[in-house]
Amino acid sequence: MGIFTGLDRLLCLKVRLTTTVLVLQALTLARSLQLTEISVPEVVDVRETVTLACSYEMGTHKLNSVKWYKDEREFFRYSPMMPKNLMYFEVDGVTVLQNSSAQICNQFLCSIQLHKLNIRSSGSYRCEISGDAPEFKLA
Repeated sequence: MGIFTGLDRLLCLKVRLTTTVLVLQALTLARSLQLTEISVPEVVDVRETVTLACSYEMGTHKLNSVKWYKDEREFFRYSPMMPKNLMYFEVDGVTVLQNSSAQICNQFLCSIQLHKLNIRSSGSYRCEISGDAPEFKLA
């Protein structure tokens, strides 16, 4: 009939609670800023041009900036809301190919190319995405 034992009620409550948690996680995921992919070659020929790319989902955030770093030093920044939306910074061993048709930065991805590689180009590269206020988030 409609009679539940204590264990049945507990299982029913656990299923509802799990479902609620999963729904809340899905809603949080849809709203949050996420780095979805990063492409940095492990080994390169110094005579060639190298492409670095990262893609991201902004959720409900507006893109504030995409920054590229080598060994924790920023060498490139894309800030779509700034008048000068592309900025380049000097970092030893890093030369960004400017005005390249392969350089694409927008609300979904940022792809840049490095050239004039040398022994000092070796290092740890990363991409950082930040969302705009009121919630400032990093991925």
